[in-house]
Amino acid sequence: MTYVHTFTSTLLAALAGMTATAESSDQEIVELRSMVETLRTEVDVLRAETSDDWLTEQRSQQIRGLVQDVLADADTRASLQGDGATSGYDKGFFIRSADGKWGMTINGQIQTRFMYNDAVAQTPDYGFEIRRFKLKFKGHIMDPSWTYKMSFINQRDSQGTVSSGFYAEDAWLRKTTESGVYVQVGQFKAPLLREELVSSSAQLSVERSMLNNQFSYGWTQGAEIGHKGESLWWRAMITDGPNEANQQSQGFSDTVSLVARADVRLAGDWSNWKTFTGRDAPGEFYAFIGAAFQWFNNSARGFDGAAPPVALNHTEYGGYNGVRSYGVTVDGSLGGEGWTAYGAFMWADNGETVDSNGVATGGNTAWGVLAQAGVLVQKNVQLFGRYEYGHIGDYAAIAPVTQGGNGRLSVLSVGANVWLAPGRTLKWTTDFGYAFDTINNGGADPGPNADYASSGNGWRSDANSNYGQWLVRTQVQMLF
Repeated sequence: MTYVHTFTSTLLAALAGMTATAESSDQEIVELRSMVETLRTEVDVLRAETSDDWLTEQRSQQIRGLVQDVLADADTRASLQGDGATSGYDKGFFIRSADGKWGMTINGQIQTRFMYNDAVAQTPDYGFEIRRFKLKFKGHIMDPSWTYKMSFINQRDSQGTVSSGFYAEDAWLRKTTESGVYVQVGQFKAPLLREELVSSSAQLSVERSMLNNQFSYGWTQGAEIGHKGESLWWRAMITDGPNEANQQSQGFSDTVSLVARADVRLAGDWSNWKTFTGRDAPGEFYAFIGAAFQWFNNSARGFDGAAPPVALNHTEYGGYNGVRSYGVTVDGSLGGEGWTAYGAFMWADNGETVDSNGVATGGNTAWGVLAQAGVLVQKNVQLFGRYEYGHIGDYAAIAPVTQGGNGRLSVLSVGANVWLAPGRTLKWTTDFGYAFDTINNGGADPGPNADYASSGNGWRSDANSNYGQWLVRTQVQMLF
């Protein structure tokens, strides 16, 4: 019986020690496992060396239960699930509480790119870059009706007033009511151009169009109300204006802006709306149409009609550099198993503004048309083409003489997507683009102002009315 008492005392001491140290390290868990195995061996030895009546069936069951409890507790601590939380991978790495009130999903994106640009009378420009490196955190707090998203990006150029390096893109909190209406506040993309709203990871080409560069609001700050129903998705946002990410409230531009968008699902699933490649979307036929409106006004002119100097308060948007604008966009997409197509029209009316001396300057209009399509020629190979045409009113009359051009844009691009792994994890995209007209960038201040070219899309401003610029881009994208 001495051995029995010794065994029982040792086992109870181990159990008490483990309970008192709920946050034991992995090394302690290993030691507990070793101790239990040792005690099991001693029980077997005692059972062989003593009479069979020293250990009753009841005691045997009790000891067996204690040993199983020790092992189960050790397994729980080793998997970090002592509170019943779950973790794993499902379209991202996730952590969720046992009661479902808290949850987080972590995603990432890397785009590695090489570009070669050839423009008449200019030295060829080429090289490698990390176009995007993003970390994204999204989930819910307290209950699934409170959702959030935080995304951080390390990009090779600047955003807002933040220089190169890590900065915030998305930083918002949303409350969804039982009726499905939601209110969202923080920093996120204004609901204007669908091309901008579709993730950079789901574009048909290597990069978004030059028209998107000119007419997009991009990331901005404000509040949005909306509802995504079975067939209608509407949303409206009050914001600081286009491309106002990571800006302070006081002493900047004093701009107020309204943006509203509605999308109608004619066929298919809403998941088809989120991609231009059609990858991983349901294979049946789908069709969508959408429209949006934007308006902004900078108070630099004064609500009382006064015209103080406003040179630092102009907003470059929609083919103009001024203080007021309103415009619309209409778009649509359709597709099916193995093919996809998208088209969009965008237009902006840029109202009268004033220069730094308070002298009134007339406004203008700008518009653009975009069409693109893709088709799968093999299971993981997709060919695509895109054409974009833009026009900026009065550009030729006011733009700097040294640049030339007429504010028109005419570019055709063709290319291919190759998926190197199942799903959307690895994608290799290559495209070739040719410009049939002079590519302008910049212009009058205030006044007509082209914003076609950028280091982000790889196109450059032509000089002296030259045209025939061409661009080759190839990119490998990884998602998790």
